[in-house]
Amino acid sequence: MFSVGAAAIQQSFAVSHQGLVWALLLAPGLAAVALEPIIFLLADRWPRRPFVAGGLFVMGLASIACALAPSPLLFTVALSVSFVANSCGVELAQATLVDAHPADRERALARWTFAGAIGDLGAPLVVAGLALLGYGWRAGFLAMAVGLLVAAAALARAPFPPHAAADDDEPEPSLWSAMRTAVGNRRLLGWLLATSLCDWLDEILVVLAVVHMREHLGAGAVERSLVIGAYVAGSLVGLAALERALARFPAHHILVGSAAACAAAFGLWLVAPTVWLSAVLLAVVGVTAAPLYPLTMAQAYAASPGRSGAVHAAGRVLTPLSLGVPWLLAWIADSHGTGTALAAILVAPVTMTLLALSLPPAARVDRVD
Repeated sequence: MFSVGAAAIQQSFAVSHQGLVWALLLAPGLAAVALEPIIFLLADRWPRRPFVAGGLFVMGLASIACALAPSPLLFTVALSVSFVANSCGVELAQATLVDAHPADRERALARWTFAGAIGDLGAPLVVAGLALLGYGWRAGFLAMAVGLLVAAAALARAPFPPHAAADDDEPEPSLWSAMRTAVGNRRLLGWLLATSLCDWLDEILVVLAVVHMREHLGAGAVERSLVIGAYVAGSLVGLAALERALARFPAHHILVGSAAACAAAFGLWLVAPTVWLSAVLLAVVGVTAAPLYPLTMAQAYAASPGRSGAVHAAGRVLTPLSLGVPWLLAWIADSHGTGTALAAILVAPVTMTLLALSLPPAARVDRVD
């Protein structure tokens, strides 16, 4: 919601490109980075239900605060709270799902990402619908809050996999020792780097794309929302195709092919001269980009089996990269235009292709139906 509404949020608070990225990505990321590793490591030791249901509940309250924020500072504070809660409500829900299907990680993550993409598709549709009715981005945050609070109530009563208790003869290591073990796993860090590059094709791409379409293609709020909706719709097609492809081809081969095709499609989208051609090509980018996250994240989980919380904790080592890149792209956008900043994003699918070719894939585990 905050990505699709980025252009309207920027206009409402009268901030620069760098100020927009600071409010939407950098400040919330900095606020969360100190707390998230502790949360993730504790989640490997305690039952997951309070983390997941409680996180979604706090996200809902933070979304209401975003909708009511009178200044960019208060908006950023509310969004920062939402980022921390997202770690509990969303990332640990994913980790719990993968822990329950260790022999079928790619398929489980493909379905997870498909469900998430349906939610992402709702954001541009809601924003477009609200714009047609004369409402702005604040109403969109209120709509999102309702969905989050309903999901929190449902998961508070839903069955969760039983918590795996630690062996009394082998006490749990300290949080520091657990973190050092995870960070020392070079194969894990390599795949986490590949996973982090997927972020370049997510929120930061949407933020820059909607501003670029407004400034250079003259796209209004409805047109911008429809183009981003085409990207999300393409992602749904790519994820649906991924599940079928996994039954026929090795996951590693699909990963290499998807990353290379994404790089080619993204390059063509950059030079699209009209809004409607931009929508078509961005849909193709969505088709090829969508499989990248579930495939790389599955490899990361496989590099540290049984420690899904530690996998996410180790991923926070790459936070300086995750936070620095949006700022760098925002600086490029302010200095040289959003077109140049978007061209820099092409580095992500190219690098993922090279990483997928160089990192060893996880050993195949037979799936039990």
